[in-house]
Amino acid sequence: MSEEQTYNPYDSFRRLSEMWEKGLNDILLTSIDNKELIRMTSLGVGMHSRYVQRLKRNQELMATMMNIPTKHDVANVAKLTVQAEEKVDTLQQQIWALQDSFALANTEQQQFIKEIMNFNQKLNKEWEKLSIDITETKKLSGELKKLKQELEASQEIKATLEEVKNELVHLRETKAEVEQLKELLKREEKEEAALTTAGLAK
Repeated sequence: MSEEQTYNPYDSFRRLSEMWEKGLNDILLTSIDNKELIRMTSLGVGMHSRYVQRLKRNQELMATMMNIPTKHDVANVAKLTVQAEEKVDTLQQQIWALQDSFALANTEQQQFIKEIMNFNQKLNKEWEKLSIDITETKKLSGELKKLKQELEASQEIKATLEEVKNELVHLRETKAEVEQLKELLKREEKEEAALTTAGLAK
């Protein structure tokens, strides 16, 4: 097989750039050693810096006259915006903390209201129980008054029964006495009859 040689344009470009690099390096080395060129460049740099400073001053004067913001104004505005953003961030954090505290206070308040409502419900239930107990005690007091009246009436009946009993005992005693008297009378009559019959027999 025959070897084909292809033309590469990058090789020639690389060679040309290397030649240019060598030439520029030589020029730079020769110019750096030139004292005249160094003095001229230092003078040119000084003049250019003074020109730039004057230009800056003129730009600031023109900007103040035309009411256009300068670099310093923009820098100050940037600093102020950064400070404002930091303050806004701190305020936002404080607002979040306040919102959290308000939410916590709200939940505690709702819990306290629920406890008060539960306590009121318990009080209402206890009041209902107490009212039922009061009505029952009133009923019981009425029944107790009736029982007391009945007891008083029964005591009166008992007293009358005792009196009747005493009278019955007295009547029994009198009856026994009457029976004894009857027997005595019968005996006396028998004795008198016997005496009369004995007297007649004589």
